Amino acid sequence: MANIRTHYDNLKVTRDAPASVIKAAYKALCQTFHPDKFQGSTEEAERVIRLVNVSYAILIDPVKRAGHNAWIREQEAKAKQQSEKAPFNDTGKATEQQRQRQQQQDTQPPPSSTDSEAMFQRACDLNDRGRHAEAFSLYRQSAELGHAKAQFNLGLMYDQGQYVTQDYAEAVSWYSKAAEQGNANAQYNLALKFQSGQGVIQDNTKAAYWYRRAAEEGNAKA
Repeated sequence: MANIRTHYDNLKVTRDAPASVIKAAYKALCQTFHPDKFQGSTEEAERVIRLVNVSYAILIDPVKRAGHNAWIREQEAKAKQQSEKAPFNDTGKATEQQRQRQQQQDTQPPPSSTDSEAMFQRACDLNDRGRHAEAFSLYRQSAELGHAKAQFNLGLMYDQGQYVTQDYAEAVSWYSKAAEQGNANAQYNLALKFQSGQGVIQDNTKAAYWYRRAAEEGNAKA
């Protein structure tokens, strides 16, 4: 099976490491690769520091960490399937094509820090399969990276209390982020909130504004 590179590897901790261990590992790496102390090049020190900063931000946040764990499980399952289907030559060894696929798997960065669209698509798939907690975690990570559809979906979850405690103010917050990016559904739902005063101070002027924006973006209900 391919050796998947994870944020745990970047911080040199095990996957079940508690927060205290993660914090200690992060501090140690920052000290080791501090540009004023590192014996190698400044560029290498800065590269490693950027990497561990991203990994620490993911692993110290319970929601983001859960999403990363879900990504790891999915990648391992894919790697196992590829291994089982791998073509072998007459010596029983994997072909060069299989080794290349494994190498690509090894070097692929975790999407939780780089690819909001990949996270959004994975969240949709998990949600369709009934794995709602994992889907919510990935929707949130994708939304925090600025993915408009993920922001709308997250707002809808908070609005309707789907797999999360209902919170109109939180819904308005995510609708607003998506609406500013031109998401017509978010604009329409935001208009409804301003009209009804759910999660926000009632404001018919703002409601009319967002209804108009939603209509301009093609929302038929607006």
